[in-house]
Amino acid sequence: MTPQKAGILLNPADKQNVPKAVTLLQNLFELGSKTGVIATPGLVQRMQKVFFIANVLSYFLFPFIKVEMSLGEQLRSLSTYAHLITALVRKHKSAFITSALVFDSQSIVKNIFYTAARLQGVDPKLKYFILFEGTDRLEGVFSHARTQDHARNFDVLQLAHKLSIGAEINAIFEKYPDLDRGHYRRNLVGTHGVDHINPKSWVGDVAVGNVDIVAEYLEGQRIATKILQEQFKSD
Repeated sequence: MTPQKAGILLNPADKQNVPKAVTLLQNLFELGSKTGVIATPGLVQRMQKVFFIANVLSYFLFPFIKVEMSLGEQLRSLSTYAHLITALVRKHKSAFITSALVFDSQSIVKNIFYTAARLQGVDPKLKYFILFEGTDRLEGVFSHARTQDHARNFDVLQLAHKLSIGAEINAIFEKYPDLDRGHYRRNLVGTHGVDHINPKSWVGDVAVGNVDIVAEYLEGQRIATKILQEQFKSD
């Protein structure tokens, strides 16, 4: 990664750019797996801390963007993240991460596990796409509202009409999925900066009946414990 590209990804003035944030974490994660980097001991130590944080966050990020992951792998990864964050927050409090971010991310993980368990009771053959837990569908309605005409601004009454029409458009696409062309890019495996993934693009097995939820949760706990033990050997 060039210094210019790193500067663009770390631009503090661009806080809402999801693809850049995803790309940054993916690049940091990949840099952490490379060997043979020539640097001073002090720089190596600082780099290892940055790579550790990227690794922790990747356990939350990858289940939503790695289209080849199965539902079991997604749950295991999210369980690993939840246990890592819990341990780090208990030790470092808000100096590590804000309480709001902890609450939001942990609530997402909890809801995904609960939903997977409920769907197993409804029909084991059902497919569970955890990306539905995000705001993609809400943002889709917003995009329909913004692109219905060329008006840059609208009042509350016009917004109500636009949102109503946007909901109808979404309902039509749900009923007739062939009308929705989706994303132009068909292969998302290994892609950087992915955002707004369609279920059609997901290639991993996400049938709820093929997952042992308790086993995946406990495996995530084991992985998190191993990571913490390797990172904080002296503690």
